Amino acid sequence: GVVGEIPTLDSDAGISLFGVIKIPVELMDVKALLNVPIAERCFDGSMVKLFITAAIFSGVNFLSIVGIASGFESDNDVPWSAPRELIAQGVSNLAAGAVGSAPVSGSMSRSLVSRMTGASSQMGCIVTALLWIYMMPYMSVMSPTPKAALSAVIVSAVAKNVIMPKKIMALKGTDFVVGVATAATTAITSPTIGFGVGCIFYVAISFVVVAPKKKTA
Repeated sequence: GVVGEIPTLDSDAGISLFGVIKIPVELMDVKALLNVPIAERCFDGSMVKLFITAAIFSGVNFLSIVGIASGFESDNDVPWSAPRELIAQGVSNLAAGAVGSAPVSGSMSRSLVSRMTGASSQMGCIVTALLWIYMMPYMSVMSPTPKAALSAVIVSAVAKNVIMPKKIMALKGTDFVVGVATAATTAITSPTIGFGVGCIFYVAISFVVVAPKKKTA
């Protein structure tokens, strides 16, 4: 199968939950999945590139989740736990691989759009996920929608935090420098490059700040 391919199943096929809800997806053969030459197809046969790409995706994804969860905690008093979110993402991606889905990730823009509509609980995520699954065969209806219209929805959700990034402005010292560099690079390029630049800035600044202290000691 193809990762992210829209499944074509019989009306009676799918995974049944409690005998009430039937989700139109099917589990893939684990042995067949393990034998798929992913590295050869997408990473020039290099397992190193495969693991580096997976590690970067995981890091960027978790940073996105941290930003989403901390924002909901400060603005909506919704508590969160980093280990819980990390485990949830791991389990979600294992489940995604088992049914041939694309990797699962967090999305700041989607979360802010959900909050704009009044959703602030896990039920909002569940309803959104089920709607995506059930509506996939009919997504062609949305194809003519101008990208500018879809972008406007996202921009309206994130514009306030981009224009006035209160959390970045509240940082002090080297944290402020790293935060500004990461945010600016992310805005100009992409989250992945921004994540890499932020890590490089942090290591470089930490080395510059810590090294003189060790010499004087």
